[in-house]
Amino acid sequence: MSSTLAAPSFETPEKPPTWLGLQAPRYTSYPSAQHFHAGVNADLHASWLASIRKDQTVSAYVHIPFCRELCWFCGCHTKMTYRDEPIEKYVRVLLDEIALIGKHAAGKGILKQIHFGGGSPSLLNESQLMSILYALASAFEFAPPGELAIELDPRTTSEEKIAFYGSLGFTRVSMGIQDFDPKVQKAVNRIQSFEMVAGLMKRLHEAGIHQINTDLIYGLPYQTVTSFEHTLKQTLSLTPSRIALFSYAHVPHMKKHQRLIDEHALPDDRTKLTLYRMATEFLLANGYTAIGIDHFARADDSLTVAANSHRMRRNFQGYVTDTTDILLGFGTSAISQFPGGYTQNYSATHEYSKRIEAGQLATCRGWKAGAQDSFRKEIIDTLMCYMEADIGQIAAKHGQDANICARELTLLQECAYSDIAHTKGNLVQIATPYRMASRAVAAVFDQYQLPDSAQYSRVS
Repeated sequence: MSSTLAAPSFETPEKPPTWLGLQAPRYTSYPSAQHFHAGVNADLHASWLASIRKDQTVSAYVHIPFCRELCWFCGCHTKMTYRDEPIEKYVRVLLDEIALIGKHAAGKGILKQIHFGGGSPSLLNESQLMSILYALASAFEFAPPGELAIELDPRTTSEEKIAFYGSLGFTRVSMGIQDFDPKVQKAVNRIQSFEMVAGLMKRLHEAGIHQINTDLIYGLPYQTVTSFEHTLKQTLSLTPSRIALFSYAHVPHMKKHQRLIDEHALPDDRTKLTLYRMATEFLLANGYTAIGIDHFARADDSLTVAANSHRMRRNFQGYVTDTTDILLGFGTSAISQFPGGYTQNYSATHEYSKRIEAGQLATCRGWKAGAQDSFRKEIIDTLMCYMEADIGQIAAKHGQDANICARELTLLQECAYSDIAHTKGNLVQIATPYRMASRAVAAVFDQYQLPDSAQYSRVS
C-alpha cells in the first residue's frame, strides 16, 4: 500500500435519504434471532446433530464470554471478571459440551474451520486453548488446511501468547480497534493506544500470522469526520487484510450497560451518514474492496476472492468464506446452524453449566425452518452479500412461483425505497452508495418482521 493515502471525495445529500433511521435486522440469520423460541429444544438439536453425514464438512464457533473490562458500546453476550477461576471452571464445562455434541453426532462431520469469539478469547491460557482444540479434534475429524481464527483484545494479548498462536497454526486473527481517538475511547471505556495495537500487529506478522482483521465502529460518542479520518489513516498504516466498518447500535433498552454512554455526545443519523460515506470513500480510494454492507478487504484476501466468485456467505460471524451448511456453536449463548434451522444455548453461565453437567445439551431456544424460509433466506443473503438478487431465478431454484414476491417488488417502488433499490422485472439492485441500506431492502422480503420496530437497530 502506498505511503501516501488518497483523500476521500464525497458529498452528503442535502436532505436525509428516506430510508435513514428505519429499523431492520442485521440478517446474520433468517429469521433473525429475535424470533427464536423454546419450541426448538434439546431433542430437536440432538436429532439435527445425529443427521450429520460422515463426509459432511462442519465449522465450529467457540464462545468465550469473559472480558477484563466492560466496553460500554458492546452488544455481545459477555461478562466481566478479574479472576482466572471462573474462566477455568467455564472451560471444564465447555470441554464436556464438545464431547457431548461429538457423541450426539457419533463422530461424524469433518471440521473445516474453527473460530474463537467472545468476549475475549485471548484471556485463555495456553493449557486451556490446547485442551479445547484437543477436545474438538477428539470429537470430529479435522480437515487441514482449514481456517483457525481467534478474536484478540490488544490489552490482554501478550507477546508469548502471539508466539503460541503462531506455533498452533492459527491462520487469522481479529482485533477490535473501534476508534483510536483518546476522547472517544474514554467515552466508551475502551482505552488502547495506537502504539499498543501497532506493536501487536508487528508481533503477529513475526509469528507468521498475516491474515489480520480489524474492527472499526462509526457513530460512537464525540466522533467527528476529522477525528475518524485520522483513525482510518492510522488503521491503514497497519495494513490489515480486512476492515469491518460497523455502525454503532445504541440499544440501552436491550443492553443496559450502554446507559453509561452519554447519549448527548452521540452523533445524529445525518452525522453518522457522513462518517459512513467518508470512511467508505477513504477505504475504496486506498485499495480496499467493498464487501457486503460493512466489510472491506484487500484484493488478495480470501473474502474478496470468495465474493468475486459468489462463494461468500453470511452467518452469525458476519461475512465468511465458509461454504459448509452446518455451524456448531459451543459455549454460552452460542448459536448452531443446520439445514433444518437454528439452535441457541443458554446465555446465563449457571443455566448453561447446569445442563451440560447433567449430561444434557444446553439448548434453550431456536428455529425450525418453514416452507418458505430457505427461499426467503437466499433472497436476503444474496442482497446482503452482493447488493442484488434475481427473485425469479431464486424462486425457480426453490420450486416457487416466479410471482410469489410481486407484493414486495411493488413495495420497493414506493417512495421510502426509491433511493435505495432499482427493480427491473424480478431483478432487485441496491442503487444507493450507502450499502448498509440493503438491510432495509432485505427486510421487505422478511415474512416474519416484528411489528415492534424497537427490536431492531436503526439503519444508519
